[in-house]
Amino acid sequence: MIRLEHVSKRFEAGKQTVDAVKDVTLHIEKGAIAGIIGFSGAGKSTLARCVNLLERPTEGAVTVGGDELTALSEKQLREKRKKIGMIFQHFNLFASRTVYGNVAYPLKGKSKQEINRKVKSLLELVGLSDKAEAYPSQLSGGQKQRVAIARALANDPEVLLSDEATSALDPETTRSILRLLKEVNRALGITIVIITHEMQVVKEICHQVYVMEDGRVVEQGDVFQIFASPRQAITRRFVDSTSNLARIQELLDDPTRPIRLNPGDYLLRLNYLERSTSEALISSISRQFELDINILLGSIELIDGNPLGGLVVIARGGHDKITAAADYLSKRNVLVEVIFHG
Repeated sequence: MIRLEHVSKRFEAGKQTVDAVKDVTLHIEKGAIAGIIGFSGAGKSTLARCVNLLERPTEGAVTVGGDELTALSEKQLREKRKKIGMIFQHFNLFASRTVYGNVAYPLKGKSKQEINRKVKSLLELVGLSDKAEAYPSQLSGGQKQRVAIARALANDPEVLLSDEATSALDPETTRSILRLLKEVNRALGITIVIITHEMQVVKEICHQVYVMEDGRVVEQGDVFQIFASPRQAITRRFVDSTSNLARIQELLDDPTRPIRLNPGDYLLRLNYLERSTSEALISSISRQFELDINILLGSIELIDGNPLGGLVVIARGGHDKITAAADYLSKRNVLVEVIFHG
C-alpha cells in the first residue's frame, strides 16, 4: 500500500542544510497499522508528510496504492491526496463551524443529501451523533479528536496518517482514541500510519513498527519482534519505557531499599517469548539445577495479540549450575541477560 524507496528530505536555511530524512526505504502492507516512532527531531513527522507529499522528497520515490506520487502532476496529486486522510495533535478544527460542519467540509461539491448521509454515518462511527450541532469549544479533547478522525474519513481514504494524534490527551482518552482507530482499521480496512514518540501507543495498536533516529530508520519489524528482541540501543530505550522490568535499575540505585547479592549470586533478566509464557520454567530450573530463585519483578502482557513477558530474578546456586540453567532457558526461547553478578 505504501512504499518509500530511498527517500531523503533536505531543508535549506540560508547557508545551513538540514537533512531531516536520510535514505529511508520501507513498505507498509495494505490494511496494516504501522507505527513510526522516534524522539523529537528524529524526522518522523517530516517522513509522514513525505507520504502525502505535503513535503516533497529531495530524493527517492513515494508510492501509495499503486500510484507513484512523486511522478504525478500537481492536479493528479491533489486528487490522490483525497484518499490520504490526516489527523493532527491539535485537531485543526474550524472554531466557527459545528461538528457537522467540520466533518462536512471535505465533501464540498456533493449533493446535500449525500453530505447529510455521509456525515451522519461518520458521526455514528466515532460516537458523536449527539454532538452534531455543538462547536469545538464545547467539546473535550477526546471529542475534538473524534471529530478530526471523522473529517479525515470523509473522502473514504485508503490511508490514514496520524501525526502525534494522542499526544495532547490524557491516558484514558488516549486509549479510547486508539480503540476507535483499531475499529476504523477493522471495519473499513484502512491502512493507518501512526507517528508517535510513545511506545505505549505502538504497543496498544500497531502491527509493524519503524524506529527512527537522526533521520534514519534504524530498526523495523513486526511489533512483537521489536518488543521481544530489540537490537538497537534507541529501540531498547523505547521498549524499557513501557516495561515494569526496567524498574530494576531504580531498585539498584535506591539506597533505602538495597538489593543484597551474596558472593556468587546472579541478578538476571529473563525475557519470555510467545512459546514459553505458559511453561513452568522457573519451577523447572529450580528443581533440575538445584537453584534458589528469588523473583523481584515480573510482567506478562499481550503484544499484537500474543503474550510477551519476563522476570527479574536473583539466582543462587553456583556459576556452573546457573550457566547450565541459562543455556536450558535459551533453548526454550527465553532471552537471558546478566544484569549484575554478586
